[in-house]
Amino acid sequence: MAKSIPSSGAGAVRIILKNKDTFHFDLREKKEDNGKQSYLFDVYYENTTGTLNVLMDNGKPVIAALNLSLGKVITLSNDTNLKKLCNYVVDKVNV
Repeated sequence: MAKSIPSSGAGAVRIILKNKDTFHFDLREKKEDNGKQSYLFDVYYENTTGTLNVLMDNGKPVIAALNLSLGKVITLSNDTNLKKLCNYVVDKVNV
């Protein structure tokens, strides 16, 4: 059984990365403009749901926000692991 995300959201991205088999996502929307790709995903991890918004430029996430309805939005500026999660999710969609 995968480790649950605490209600504070602390370490959420790290927990998801260590338990990728429990993390599921569905692409809701994809747009391309001026060579940049923007993605909106519905995400699910155990009993937590939310959204992941990503803006990719030259294959790298430049803006990202993970909202798991925990009272805190996780961004690239407050969790460096989010870049790894964005790359994982976008790579899976673009295969």
